[in-house]
Amino acid sequence: MRLRRPFARSVAVLLVAALLGGCASANVPPIGAERPFKMAADERRIWAQAEKEEEKLEKSGKVYDDPLLEEYLARIADRLVGDEVKEAGGPGIRATVFRDPSLNAFAMPNGHVYIHTGLLARVDNEAQLAMILGHELTHVTNRDALRFERDATNKMIALNVLAIAASIGVAVAAGKQAEKGNQVGAAVLSQTASIILGLGLQLAALAAINGYGRDIEREADEKGLARLVRAGYDPKQAPRVFELLKKDGGDPSRLENFFFGNHPRLDERIESTNHFLQTRYAGEAREPGRVVDTPEFGLRIRTVVRENAALDVRAGRFNLARAQLDRVLALTPRDPIAHVYYGDLYRIQSQRARALGDKETLVRQAIDQYTQAAGLDPTYPDPFRQLGFLYYQQNERGQAREAFQKYLALKPDAPDARRIKEYLLELDR
Repeated sequence: MRLRRPFARSVAVLLVAALLGGCASANVPPIGAERPFKMAADERRIWAQAEKEEEKLEKSGKVYDDPLLEEYLARIADRLVGDEVKEAGGPGIRATVFRDPSLNAFAMPNGHVYIHTGLLARVDNEAQLAMILGHELTHVTNRDALRFERDATNKMIALNVLAIAASIGVAVAAGKQAEKGNQVGAAVLSQTASIILGLGLQLAALAAINGYGRDIEREADEKGLARLVRAGYDPKQAPRVFELLKKDGGDPSRLENFFFGNHPRLDERIESTNHFLQTRYAGEAREPGRVVDTPEFGLRIRTVVRENAALDVRAGRFNLARAQLDRVLALTPRDPIAHVYYGDLYRIQSQRARALGDKETLVRQAIDQYTQAAGLDPTYPDPFRQLGFLYYQQNERGQAREAFQKYLALKPDAPDARRIKEYLLELDR
């Protein structure tokens, strides 16, 4: 398959980076081993490059803007990172969430952690979230980007293969989704990877797509688990989070081309963390009072789960979306937005249903959800818009007219106001 230009250009950028890799030793002490922490010249260059790449990521349009969530994630990270890192003058940890339903998280070498809504929406409690953050923080404190770059000349062929495989893999996977007629799924699949590769973000591509190699990733799991235990969390949640991430909810289309969604690696991680539970942390695993969850986790994650469900609906992953919306409605049954998203789920399912009876049933279920949303918040315009379209399609003209008029009354400056007025003219014929 011929690569599109952004992907081909990104391969070239990554290959040049490999060819320019330094010859210095890859034996790099972790942050905190020496005090104060002093960056080498090549590490200062890497951090400067990371800041430039982060500026481009911030402008990608994929950032999920929730300051309270970012602050909550940063507090967990601060709890995990260790006093030795802070006392040595290590980097301050920042957290940014990407609006992307795939399972991924990655950390830049200067302490900026990125996590997808899809990954946040899958975890059940704070301890599981802490395990994921502990893994990423280990990459930062172990200075894995520097270790990898310094060893690049010895692994030039391997890095070239990884770079090409990452670019081709994303393009081919997106292409397969499109071939199946799932254009939305194809777009969702490639959104973060294509941004990173298309912009030639070398450090982000290494952290988010390629990974640092099996040995370094295994070490990050091991030390991430150690951080989890030291911070007082229940270590039994470590294998459970990997088991949870392995489930696809019965949906046929998998978008997980990233590290946290890789089934073979997840099997290995389940096995290794269970081994540590039975040996190194057997005592801690039996201790009462270990933290599994906190009330703040549910508060901060609820809207992420809801908004990620909308992304999964658009990607056609209905079982996953349904499970997420059920989770939200169990906490807040009077959430009108969640009911609108449930209506969207049924509406899109009805468009794909083959049997006429199934289509009609799903349309009625969508109408019920939109009606519930409108009843819960009569000032919320979105359910009236969706009801107007469904009633129009069902040739229920009076109800369609009423819904569209209510929508325009609530949102007269809506971007689609002109189109809705055209529909009203048709209904008045």
